[in-house]
Amino acid sequence: MNFNIPALTPEFYLTTLPVLSLCVGALIAMLQGVSRRLGGENAVFAVVVLSLAVSLAAAVIYSPAVETSYLNGGYLAGVLARFGQTLILIIALTVVLLFRSTFLHDRFLRGEITALYLMIVTGMLVTVASEDLVTLFVGLELSSIGLYALVGYLNPSRRSQEGAIKYFVLGSFAAALLLFGFALLYVATGSLRLSEISQAAPKLLDHNWVRLGVVFSLVGLSFKLALAPFHLWAPDTYEAAPTGLTALMATTVKAMILVLVARFFAGSLASVYHVWLPALMFAATVSMILGNIMALVQTSLKRMLAYSSIAHSGYMAIAICAIGGGTGSFPIAAVLYYLIGYTIISLGAFGVLMWLENQENDNLILDDITGLAKKHPWAALAMAVFMFSFAGMPPTVGFIGKFFVFNAAITNQLYGLVIIGVIGSSISLFYYLRVIVRMYMVEPVKVAVPLAPLRSLVVTGILAVAVLANLALGTLFPETTMKWMVNTSKEVAASPLKTSATGNISH
Repeated sequence: MNFNIPALTPEFYLTTLPVLSLCVGALIAMLQGVSRRLGGENAVFAVVVLSLAVSLAAAVIYSPAVETSYLNGGYLAGVLARFGQTLILIIALTVVLLFRSTFLHDRFLRGEITALYLMIVTGMLVTVASEDLVTLFVGLELSSIGLYALVGYLNPSRRSQEGAIKYFVLGSFAAALLLFGFALLYVATGSLRLSEISQAAPKLLDHNWVRLGVVFSLVGLSFKLALAPFHLWAPDTYEAAPTGLTALMATTVKAMILVLVARFFAGSLASVYHVWLPALMFAATVSMILGNIMALVQTSLKRMLAYSSIAHSGYMAIAICAIGGGTGSFPIAAVLYYLIGYTIISLGAFGVLMWLENQENDNLILDDITGLAKKHPWAALAMAVFMFSFAGMPPTVGFIGKFFVFNAAITNQLYGLVIIGVIGSSISLFYYLRVIVRMYMVEPVKVAVPLAPLRSLVVTGILAVAVLANLALGTLFPETTMKWMVNTSKEVAASPLKTSATGNISH
C-alpha cells in the first residue's frame, strides 16, 4: 500500500466542495445549538438550507472530465459519484423543506439536530464517492449512527425509542458482518482499493476467503437495502421514526447502497458473479413476495409503505442480478432509472402524510384518510397518483421503471425473477388501490383525532413537482432519462484507475 502524502490541488478542493460545505454547515449548527442569540429556528433553518444548497450547486456545476481518485482512493470523483451525491442532496433538501411546514418544525430546527442531520448526509456523500473500503465503511457508519440517534431523539416516545434500539442493534450486527467481509477481501487480494480488488479477484476465483468476503459483504449491504430476510428492522423503524426521517431513510439509503452495489457487483466483483448471484436472486425473490404479502394486512400507512419499500428493493435487485449476464451497462442504467422514479414517488407519498399529520396523531392509519377526497381533494389526487405509480400503472414513472428492470432481466434470461416480479406487482395492486378506494369511494369515518393540516405553499409546490415529474418521466422523458442513466453507468465497467503524474488517479 502507498502511504505517501497525496497532492491536494485546487481541483481536489473543488471536487470535494459538496462534502466540505456540509462539514462547515454542521460545525456552525453545533455552535447554534449552544447559542441563544444564533440558535433561533429561522437562523438554524437558514444554515441547514444554505449548506445543502451550496453542496448541491457544487455537485451539479463542477465535475472532472474523467473519473479521478484522490487520497489514495479515499475520494472518487466521477459521473456515477456525482449522480449519487446530487440525488441524495436533492432528497435531503426536500425533507428539510417538508419538516419546516410540519408540526415537528420546532424540534427539528435545533442546532444539535441539524448538525447531526448534515453529518448523516455527509457520510452518504462520502460513501458514494469512495473506492477505498475503509473510507467507504466510515462514511456508511457515519450516516447510519446518525440515523440511529435521530430515530429515537427527534420525537422521543416509547415507540420511537424501541424502533431506534432495534435499528441500532440489528444495524451494528450487519455492520460487523460487512466489515468482516471487507477484511476477508483485503486479506485475499492484498488491497483495500476496489479497482485493485477488481484486478486481483479473477485470479482468486476458487479462494475461499474471496467467496466468504463476497457473501458477508452482500449480507451487510442487503441489510442496509432492507432486502429480505435482512429486513426485520425496516417496518418497526419506519413506523417509529418521524415521517420526514422515514422519507429520508427510504430514499437516500437506497440511493447510497445502490450506487455502492453497482460499483461492487458490476466492477470489483463482476468476475465472481457465480458466488453472489444465487444469493441475491434468493433475496430478491423473498423480498418481492414477502414484502407485498405483508403489506396486504397493514393498517398503518407508514408500515404499509415500509413493506412496500422491501418489495421495491427486490425489484431493484432484479436489475443488479442482471449485471452477471455481462450485457454492458443497461442493467445498471435500469436500476438507476428505477431509483429516480422510486425517489420521486416515495418523497411525494411521505410528503402527503407529513402534511396530514399533527401532534396528536403522527402515525396515520387507513381510517384517517377515509373520505380524504371530500375534505382535501388535491392531497387525495396527489396520493392517488403516487399509489398508481407504486403499483406500476401507466402512464407513471413506476410503470416505465419496472419495464426497464424486467427488460434487463429478460435480456439476461432471468425469466423466473421476472415472473415473480409480475406476481408481486399483481399482489401489490390490492393494497395500493385500497388506499385510493378509501379516499374516493368510502364515506369518512369518525376518528379520535381529526386531520387538521397546516396550509403551506412549500408543501403544495413540492407535491405538485413530484406529481408532474412522476407523469413526465412516465410519458415525455423516459428515453432521454434512460440515455442519461446509460452514460452515467458506463464508467462502472470502464478500465481500472491508473496513477497519474500528479499523484492523483484517473482513467
